[in-house]
Amino acid sequence: MNIEREQTGDLTATLNLVLSPEDYNPGVDKVLKQQRKTAAWPGFRPGQVPMSIVKKRIGRNVLVSEVERLVDENLRRYIQENKLRVLGQPLPSDAAAPNNWDEPGELHFKYDLGMVPEFDVDMAGKLDVALPMVNVEGDLLAKEINDLRRRFGNLNEAEVATEEDMLMGDLIELDAQGEILPGGLMNRTTITIGELKDDATKQELIGAKVGDAILVDPHKVSSDHGDLANMLGTDHERVHALKGKMLFRIAEVKRLVPAELGTELYDKVFGPGVVADEAGFREKVQEGLEGMLRRDSERIFKRLAMGAMAERAGIALPDGFLKRWIAATSEKPLSAEELEAGYSGYANGLRKQLVEDRIVEKYGLEAKGEELNEFAKRAVADQFSQYGIPVPEGDHLQEMAGRMLADRDQIKKVRDAIVDQKLTAHFKAMLEPKEKKMSLEEFVNLARTA
Repeated sequence: MNIEREQTGDLTATLNLVLSPEDYNPGVDKVLKQQRKTAAWPGFRPGQVPMSIVKKRIGRNVLVSEVERLVDENLRRYIQENKLRVLGQPLPSDAAAPNNWDEPGELHFKYDLGMVPEFDVDMAGKLDVALPMVNVEGDLLAKEINDLRRRFGNLNEAEVATEEDMLMGDLIELDAQGEILPGGLMNRTTITIGELKDDATKQELIGAKVGDAILVDPHKVSSDHGDLANMLGTDHERVHALKGKMLFRIAEVKRLVPAELGTELYDKVFGPGVVADEAGFREKVQEGLEGMLRRDSERIFKRLAMGAMAERAGIALPDGFLKRWIAATSEKPLSAEELEAGYSGYANGLRKQLVEDRIVEKYGLEAKGEELNEFAKRAVADQFSQYGIPVPEGDHLQEMAGRMLADRDQIKKVRDAIVDQKLTAHFKAMLEPKEKKMSLEEFVNLARTA
């Protein structure tokens, strides 16, 4: 096979492939002989079908299949051996002349390539990108403290239900006449009034007392079918067809009394003697909130910095080729309007990815073998710890990590996680960003658009 590259633009090229009969005949003949040995066609004994008939019946299909295999194999090898950095995959050129498959002889093919542009990334210069940090003081801190007080509070009996209370009772299925259905669903469950989304249902339950029997819509006292199935102690299919009201017979009204701020609460949350007073408690809670949100802050910062560096690099793309490639590989047909509308977002995402790949390459941030192995062992250990199971050690832990890394998809996830950690640390060290405080709402909006 002969392959020649023709530069058709700054970022595009065409590969001209020529296959001679010497390239494809050996493979075609091999397949035809194998087919002849096993062919059991009407009028012939197995293995005795004349080769001329075999060729007439399946020769063209075998030829096409073998040529496609050779073209694909040699395209990949040519790109690899010549270290071509391509975008997407080679596309059959519209300029290619059709081949005569009945009298093949030399076969000619043209494939268009989109090339990765040459550019550099300089992390020495400062970027106007801050590290976004949620301002956890004020309402957010107060909410977290209230949540902690509730979490470590006490459930007391109450006479009359308020919006803050929980109702424990039996949820009972009724028949079409509103009577208890013999053999129907019935289960002891809990309804937290404040978590209900339907205001009318809330109002029906507020003011309820022990012994009251209230008609409720089961789909309005649950978040979804899975939740309702748990409440009724049954499966998803059984609750899917539930219609009409159910009877909720109240057995208990429970009121959560938040824990008082004091040593008892401080010790329960942070351990004995760690916090001495309310000021220290608030400071520790604030530190915990900031730590919990820091990873998200760093992730957003990395995306913002990547976008700024891509913009500064001014990366050109082979737009025409990429649009053709997107249209050719889309799972569903795209109209010209849909393609144009979505291309800008795709191109920006591709530029960021190219910048990331270049930074990883330039600064040596690729995940190494030992790093992959250690990450996998930590991931396995974390899974055991999560369920309170003793963590395997030594060869057993290594064996489990090895099985994890034997999966190609798992290797990619581990590699991406390690590289992401390295990139974030590298960006912070090189760019030395200043922190920018913002509200949680602003933070969430920034996370959606970064």
